[in-house]
Amino acid sequence: MSAGPEEKVRALKLLIEHHLNSTGVTDRIDRALRERDKDNVIQDITREDVVDRVITELKNSSLNESVLPEQLETTPQNPLPPELETRGKRFLQVSLAQGRAFIDDLENNEGATFQLHALCLGKRMRSKPVPATCDPNFDETFYFCLDQIQKQGSLLTCQSRLLLTVVRTSHAGHKHLLGSCEVDWRRCLDRAEGTQLNLEVTGTKSDCGVSVGLLSVRIKILPALQKKISSEVLKSQLTMEHDRKLERERLFLMYTKQWWKEYLALRPAHSDRLVKIFTEDELGITQMVCMMVAPLHSPLIESARHAARFVSQIPCTSTQGSVGNSTSEQWTSLHGFLVANSGDVETHCLLLCSLLLGFSLNSYVCVGSRVKGNTHVWVMTLPETGLPTFWDAVSGQRYVNGDTLPYKTIDCVFNDKSFYANAQPSNSISKTKFDLQDPVLWKAVSEDAIQSMRASKDSLNMKIVLDTNLIDPYHTAANLEHQLKKLIRDEREQHDLGTHWNENLSHLLLPAISAYEIERAAGVTVSNEEFQHAVRHAVPTGFTFKGYPAQFNHLNIRQIFRECMRSEVCSDLITSHGDELELAVKIRIYPYPENVVACWVMFACQYRCIL
Repeated sequence: MSAGPEEKVRALKLLIEHHLNSTGVTDRIDRALRERDKDNVIQDITREDVVDRVITELKNSSLNESVLPEQLETTPQNPLPPELETRGKRFLQVSLAQGRAFIDDLENNEGATFQLHALCLGKRMRSKPVPATCDPNFDETFYFCLDQIQKQGSLLTCQSRLLLTVVRTSHAGHKHLLGSCEVDWRRCLDRAEGTQLNLEVTGTKSDCGVSVGLLSVRIKILPALQKKISSEVLKSQLTMEHDRKLERERLFLMYTKQWWKEYLALRPAHSDRLVKIFTEDELGITQMVCMMVAPLHSPLIESARHAARFVSQIPCTSTQGSVGNSTSEQWTSLHGFLVANSGDVETHCLLLCSLLLGFSLNSYVCVGSRVKGNTHVWVMTLPETGLPTFWDAVSGQRYVNGDTLPYKTIDCVFNDKSFYANAQPSNSISKTKFDLQDPVLWKAVSEDAIQSMRASKDSLNMKIVLDTNLIDPYHTAANLEHQLKKLIRDEREQHDLGTHWNENLSHLLLPAISAYEIERAAGVTVSNEEFQHAVRHAVPTGFTFKGYPAQFNHLNIRQIFRECMRSEVCSDLITSHGDELELAVKIRIYPYPENVVACWVMFACQYRCIL
């Protein structure tokens, strides 16, 4: 195919541009223009024969009939990575540039990092950590596969949104959900070149609704759609969906107002009960509480009790429930909870309930109060017959029939499909009957009304996929042991004490640690006969053995040591002195999804008894 005059001109321009870029002339010219005036720069170009060399290269280039402009493009626009091109699929490309105006807590940012997490179409991705500065340079590109949506229907009708969350990690490793923003990625469907967006990241909790930074994002479909969607059709679709969503919310609000009047009419004292139908998420959007829960299936979670152990190991920012506290009442979404790797009681309960629903258990989040009087949230599983089992999502503790309960009252329960308010004369948990289907005992919100609200909810992004744990438990434990021994040695030197290690005794601590973890994870007591027999066999006659186990949900060894030294028992053990004293320490790490860990540390010593 012959190249026409216009194509030859374009090819010529590309060759000139290629020469100037490859020889560094372009950069030198830009730099010179910033430092000197235009006339001096032109004289330098003439003196260095830049133009002559460009002409010489053009003569040597084969600009003939067979060369097309497409062959001269040195950098294809927004290319797919080679590993994605071979699949022959279509992707949503999300390109992040430099952030702006992230001025939150800058004075404490030494050694801190920002990391951006993206959620779209049910898929999670994250950027590399970058220094926490005012203008963080994320410089990352994500690719979300669109094939599954195309098989199910048109891209135009997919209501899954792009959620971007910025997490700040301190020098000590503590994570904080800085802020989030959300955008409808379909705004790029009418533009082959994509859409450039400047998104405002809003804060959470006390900073909810306050801008904490700006993100520059370009979204584009690759490869481009063969048939472009017109701007009019796209605008019409988005407007129609928005109007439908507003109408559903209006109708649901009218319904709940009437429902609440009927509930109060049953008994005036109901106005004092914690019946929580709505909450606010980290984006500041009001949500019906049932929308915060969804059944989760993960091959990384093996059982309901394994799920409870996993959730309990995620750090809790506050054990005090925020229900009824208007100044702090904000529930973080499942995605926000996982990327921050920490959260309050309510978010722990939302995740645990979702995981239990994934195991087809009849699970509910419960809202009420503790025996101590403060408001609280926990989880309940309700069998078809029999009494309920209560789960403390923060501690992992289960309470069954006959156990002393830490809960005083229960006012409402909900899951992804149902909401029930306690309509019994007494909301005392000891007097409450749990036949949820009895309208005299529990007033239900219409399941059809709940389903109407879920129709406009992002169902794909609710199907969170848990990430595997990337920590090497054995190598990491060995490194931590080495550091911990040094800390113990330094502590003993301050007391003018020598330190001698017994590696065999350290190894014997493993069976005890294993039994402790099984007991916490499975809720059953494991016989420790082998450990006791091994200690009696290994510790010489006339010697005394002391041991102290402790469990943590982090790997900060200095913090672990400080917390252990606060225990009088552990402190006495570490600073023990005696005849032929030998110390032992063993660390064992049990990994869970999302880089969550249960880190066990056991200290021990043996010494000769002198009567």
